[in-house]
Amino acid sequence: MHVTSIDRYMLEPGLVTEWSVAPGEVSASAVPPSYNQQFHLDTARTHGVGRSVWMAAAFDLPGRLDRDALAQALVHFVRRHDTLQTGFDVSPDAMARVDLDPDDITVVASESSLTTSPHELRDHLRYRFTEACDPLTFPAYLFATIERDSHYTVVSAFDHTLVDGYSLVIALGELRQIYQRIIGLGRSGVLTEAELTEELGDPGSFLRYCELEAEAPVTEIGDPRVREWARFYQRCGGTAPSFPLDLGVEAGRPAPQGADVRPLLDAAGTDRFEEICLDSGGSLFTGTLTAMGLAVHSINGADRMPLQFPLHIRQDPQWANAIGWLTTSAPLTVELTPDCDFQSSLAHTHASFRTALTLKGVSMAQVREALGDGYRRTRTDVFMVSYIDYRKLPGTDDHDELNAHHISNVTVADDAQFWISRTQRGLALRSRFPETPTARRAVTEFLVRLREIMHDVCENGVTPIAELTSQLNLEGTPVV
Repeated sequence: MHVTSIDRYMLEPGLVTEWSVAPGEVSASAVPPSYNQQFHLDTARTHGVGRSVWMAAAFDLPGRLDRDALAQALVHFVRRHDTLQTGFDVSPDAMARVDLDPDDITVVASESSLTTSPHELRDHLRYRFTEACDPLTFPAYLFATIERDSHYTVVSAFDHTLVDGYSLVIALGELRQIYQRIIGLGRSGVLTEAELTEELGDPGSFLRYCELEAEAPVTEIGDPRVREWARFYQRCGGTAPSFPLDLGVEAGRPAPQGADVRPLLDAAGTDRFEEICLDSGGSLFTGTLTAMGLAVHSINGADRMPLQFPLHIRQDPQWANAIGWLTTSAPLTVELTPDCDFQSSLAHTHASFRTALTLKGVSMAQVREALGDGYRRTRTDVFMVSYIDYRKLPGTDDHDELNAHHISNVTVADDAQFWISRTQRGLALRSRFPETPTARRAVTEFLVRLREIMHDVCENGVTPIAELTSQLNLEGTPVV
């Protein structure tokens, strides 16, 4: 699955149709929002502009679209996942979940419109997904198809309150499988929910997860996991970590978002880099983080880089096939050795990563409640680095053939965030940051140096940071 952002998503134009759920009667729900959902909804309620943090999964299939089969598949898909049957009624003083009756779900196709250029198609999808996938609307998701003479694209877009990155892989695989199963049955066949469960597995219940999270016992400040979080935030000045380069924005005052998508290493280079990391007692993820720390150090001399990273919480089999925001956050600090040796610094990074993994039993809601005034939120965003190895997720073997994409919206930002993705093609990085001249220069220089460092590690097994720095001019451009 290729990870990108909507400003860079260029598709062959065609006939565009939108597929939306008509919710019918809506009722109040007693299930509270999860911690992640409440955090996201609070941000949307506070900032308004740029609040539609949607993400989408897209895939291509050959031939002609079977519209009747797709409409049936969408109904089955929405009925299968309870997170898609809920939304939120948000006011300045309250936030409550609302539900639709799954038996009352119908899918409505819009009138089709012809797009004639990739730019027109991209702009149309961005506008419609941003309008429909708003966390303060219901339902906060929309499907679209783009038909051409020989093939078509199916896109499923959801507000972040409903899904995480892992969910997009599940959504793409299930929707495609249900659709093709219905086509295989023909007009005389009927696909039942029991047959779907047998074929796809139990979907789990994200609403049940929200209930269990709310029922979790209060965690005291004396809990060693909370103390570890407290120490981490204290080292960050009593708040969440921030990207250690000047981005030209004031905390809490987001600017329009900039984006960057680029490869870091090809498949062979990724294998080589991983081999070095494993031989050094680390991993591909912690090795990439260490290279990030070295890139920052080469620019401003910083030897510590605290950050947070998301962890999925699907180890329990009941969440294995669930669609929802099933992640927590963990703290990590990249700490470089005085000589900036890659392998020695990696040992420190990986030790911090291993410590972070021991904190998974406590939720962010419990941590924030226990810390009380010991934590204050100063920025809208958190300096975060995510990693997904798509090769290890089920149903991803033919993603290249499907032209599978994970697409994120471009909104606003007051910090930098990075998504590392590994596929059969190698290692890639999507970056999100404030679109200011200062941030654009800083992030571009950082990315240039990061790639140089990783390639140097692949070639030499070590990183002569002083030599690398001398090869770069003040603008961070490699001297040819």
